[in-house]
Amino acid sequence: MILDIDIGNSYTKWRLTDGAAVYRSGSQTTQSISDGLELPPGVPILRVRMSSVASDSLQDDLVAQMKSQFNAEVAVAKVSLSAAGVTCGYDDPSSLGVDRWLAMMASYSRYQASVLVVDAGSAMTLDLVTAEGRHIGGYILPGLTLMRDALWGGTDRVKVDTNATSGGIDPAQDTAAAVNQGSLLASIAVIEKLLVQYQSNLVVTGGDAKQLLPYLKGKVDYQPNLVLDGLALGVVYVTQL
Repeated sequence: MILDIDIGNSYTKWRLTDGAAVYRSGSQTTQSISDGLELPPGVPILRVRMSSVASDSLQDDLVAQMKSQFNAEVAVAKVSLSAAGVTCGYDDPSSLGVDRWLAMMASYSRYQASVLVVDAGSAMTLDLVTAEGRHIGGYILPGLTLMRDALWGGTDRVKVDTNATSGGIDPAQDTAAAVNQGSLLASIAVIEKLLVQYQSNLVVTGGDAKQLLPYLKGKVDYQPNLVLDGLALGVVYVTQL
């Protein structure tokens, strides 16, 4: 079997596949994988494909676990000038986050047309790919939690109740709700502005995606495992020896 692993800033997802079939999947906090990835026992894993935006030390620990536990070949995805029909828009491809790269390839492979890829995680990233597969660049914004935390830490009187019942994007009647609903509205406004300007298919992923979905107009393609999907495409890998 092949084990695909997406190590994000906050959470790590994994998926076991046997050919085209998904055998098992799971997730845990990224911090917890320093104690090992929690996998079902007795599964023969021959190859591991990995995407990581975590620290090198955490990645190295996980590579060591995979080799020790399964004696498997471990390949770590990297950003290249082009792959799977997509051309990187960065002058220095190595400076682009590999999670964004994999999400773009997975999204473009679904449509073979222009796409706006939104990853609503710890940070919110937005990347635009043309109908010809050319990545024309993107944006990085604070995610919903980071926006709220910035107001909490940067002001004396604005305190945020992150557990407050969501009022959507309607005007708020108290300060905590104003922060929560304001951060949500800001994120939605950016997405809608780009859709108007670039007329692209919208693909959304990330841990905060479900907070955005009810307020996005038109067709929205929610794909929770875009990075894992991208690992199965024609990606450039570095084999870990």
